[in-house]
Amino acid sequence: MPEPIMTILVIDDEPMVRESLASCLEDQGYVVLLAPDGCQGFEICCRQRPSLVFTDLRMPVMDGFEVVERLTRELPEIPIVAMSGVGDVGEAIRAIRLGAWAYITKPITNLDEITITIARVLERARLVRENLEYRHRLEQLVEERTRQLKESEQRFYQFFFQHDDAIILCRLPELVILDANPASSKLFGYPYQEILARKFPFFFATAEQGDLIAGLTHLTGESFFLREHLPAKDCADAELIVSLKAWSITLGNETVLYCSLRNATEKIMLEKQLQDSQTRLIQAHKLASIGMLASGIAHEINNPNNLIAFNTDLLAEVWRDSLPVLADYSHVHPGFTLGGLPFGEVPATADRLFKGLADGSRRIDAIVGQLKQYSRPCAAGGAGGCDINRAVTSAVTLLDHQIKRITDRFELELAPNLPPVRGYSQQIEQVLINLISNALQALPGRERGIVVSTARDGDRGGGVITIADEGRGMTRETLAHLTEPFFSTRHESGGTGLGLSISDSILREHGGTLCFESEEGKGTRAIIHLPPCVVQGQGAIP
Repeated sequence: MPEPIMTILVIDDEPMVRESLASCLEDQGYVVLLAPDGCQGFEICCRQRPSLVFTDLRMPVMDGFEVVERLTRELPEIPIVAMSGVGDVGEAIRAIRLGAWAYITKPITNLDEITITIARVLERARLVRENLEYRHRLEQLVEERTRQLKESEQRFYQFFFQHDDAIILCRLPELVILDANPASSKLFGYPYQEILARKFPFFFATAEQGDLIAGLTHLTGESFFLREHLPAKDCADAELIVSLKAWSITLGNETVLYCSLRNATEKIMLEKQLQDSQTRLIQAHKLASIGMLASGIAHEINNPNNLIAFNTDLLAEVWRDSLPVLADYSHVHPGFTLGGLPFGEVPATADRLFKGLADGSRRIDAIVGQLKQYSRPCAAGGAGGCDINRAVTSAVTLLDHQIKRITDRFELELAPNLPPVRGYSQQIEQVLINLISNALQALPGRERGIVVSTARDGDRGGGVITIADEGRGMTRETLAHLTEPFFSTRHESGGTGLGLSISDSILREHGGTLCFESEEGKGTRAIIHLPPCVVQGQGAIP
């Protein structure tokens, strides 16, 4: 059966806030009810019983504090999220004491906060309902036991053994394990008899055992113990994250501790992967912003550079036309100088200066061209394949200043007649810039060198790019984690640990691979394999 649609009531006297929050919630698939004040909101709660209530605290007619107090007293199963202005901590504390389940500040600028708050409150409501259901069921079993003890025990143990969650019964206050269901053996990996030989805290991390013992041994009456992310360990000492719910129950004439455990390891891993993906998305936005900035800078540089190139050519012509006149003058005045130089040295010096201006202008033009190309969207290229020699040359051009600042020995070895490879030139250039930058940062001095080479991939039919440096090298342990997100040996100098992870992802999306060979003190080789470009309906481009 499909999950029921959740209904959320928004109570706020400000129409703009009310409608804005409603729109956000509707976009997330919730049915939204609206109320302009606490009185109408309470009436809607009584009629329609929403799944969740968002209420402002400062409102006319009936303020949010009274709404929280009345709902907590008369409809305690409805979760309440209080809302008020930034800095009103006292109001938040008062609302929580009156029964609010959570508190968010206005204005609401982070939609993720709403999503996380709703998920957390609804999960808590689910746990509370589940806990109440368990308690209610156990109370029914106890009542039934007064009439038919044997039948009651059979029903309880049927539930106990068939439940998907691990359930462990302990004696209080020693926390000695009295019984465990099959799911407990599955969770911790111990046979049933070995579980019975333990005390309950044994299965948890040493740092947690003190708080666990204190919390569980003091459970009385209707109180319960709840921990959502509790570190534990299985029989192989592998780390687990479990959700623990525990309360005391009466079985026969004995009060025992009922502990229900659910494996939350996979959930935590998925949450971490989501956080990693969000971080990568932020980094991608940063790179896009840098691309836009590079495009703007390239445009601004291009105009004055064109003026330099034009004026250089014009000045060179003026100089050539003036040279005979100056030569005649120098014959009449033998000591004639220009710019402090004897006239005999001026022609060669001027030619060298004009050539330097022209070469410098052409170099600026080449760098500007590379910046423009680098900042263009990927979709503009790549459909017809990528020339890896051109990609390498472009990356080196952009890094030329950094290369000359760090090393005196930088070599390019580009194999001729390489086949086009599959992918987008801009993305491959991004990978090369990152790898060459890393190689430069690994060099201990200017005398150490880097060789960037290309070759045909004989086995796969594509291309191979190798960046070999004479840097410090890496250990096997570092190599094993090199492409993991956020892993970096340069955190103290600003490294984010995302460059190689993103580069590896880009190459895998191109069907290629990135591998590293390294030895401490002897440098590192980064090797890129890229598949050949394939035209639809044909084989690889020769």
